Amino acid sequence: MIHKLLTFVFLTILGASVAHADETLDRIKSNGKITVATEAAFKPFEYVDNGEIVGFGSDLLAEVVKDLDVEVEQLDLPFQGILAGLAAGQYDLVATSVAINPERAKSYAFSRPFAAISNVIVVPAGESEITAIEALNGRVVGTQLGSSTEAVARQIDEELKAAGGDGFSDLRLFQTFPDTAFALRSGQIDAIVISSVSAGEFMAASPDSFKVVAEYGDPVYISWVTRLDSRDLLASVDATISRLAESGELYAMQEKWVGIRSDSPADGYLPEGAAQTK
Repeated sequence: MIHKLLTFVFLTILGASVAHADETLDRIKSNGKITVATEAAFKPFEYVDNGEIVGFGSDLLAEVVKDLDVEVEQLDLPFQGILAGLAAGQYDLVATSVAINPERAKSYAFSRPFAAISNVIVVPAGESEITAIEALNGRVVGTQLGSSTEAVARQIDEELKAAGGDGFSDLRLFQTFPDTAFALRSGQIDAIVISSVSAGEFMAASPDSFKVVAEYGDPVYISWVTRLDSRDLLASVDATISRLAESGELYAMQEKWVGIRSDSPADGYLPEGAAQTK
C-alpha cells in the first residue's frame, strides 16, 4: 500500500512537472499579457528618457509583443536580482541585455542574440593608413584609464611586440571614453581601443568623424532570457528575432540605436554544456 502511494505521489509530481514545462506561453496567451523585467540603465539598449524606457530593446520588445498579440507589463528592476526573480516566477521574460556565459547557461535559456559587443579599434574617418591592428605599430593609442579596454590595449601592444613589431609608441589613458574621442578628433592620438557600444555612440553622435577599422578578441553576445521550462515562449522570441534578422530590420535597429551593426548568429552561440541544449 505504501509502495503504491509513493508511486502515485511520484507520478503526480512528475505529471505536474511535465504539465508546467511549457505552460508559460499558454498562460500569456490566455491572459493576453506578458510580464517582462528590464534594467533600464544600459544605454543605448535600454534606458529611461522622459520617464519612459526607450532604446534598442524597446523597439525589439514591441516586435515580440506584436507577434505574440498580447499586451506587455514592463518592470524596471536592478540587474543584480533580475535572473533570480525570473527563476522565482515573478515575470515571464528578462527583456534586458544579458551577456551569454557558461555559468548563466547552466540555469537559464537564452534567446538568439540580437547584438554582439566586441573590442574595436577606432580611427578618424579620414585615416587611410591604419586599416588593421598591425598598423598600430609605432602609433599613439588611447583608451580609458582603469577600463577593461585598458587591459585589452596593453595586450595588443604586447602581442605586436611579440610578433617582432615596435608596439605602440605611446599608450595614453584618459578619464572617460568621451575624452578619448575628443583626443582622437583633435589629433592628439592616432587610434583608440574601446567597446563597440561606445564606438557606436560616438559614430551616431558624429557620423563623419570616426570609423571602426578592426575588432580584437571574441565578441560577447547579448540576448534575452527565459526559464528553462518556457521553451514555447523562447521559440516565439527567437522567431521574432529571426524574422527581423532575415528582413534586415534587426540591423537597421542596431544602426539606429547603437550606431554600428553586429552579428546575430542563429546557432553556435551557446557555450558548451548549456542546459537548454539538453
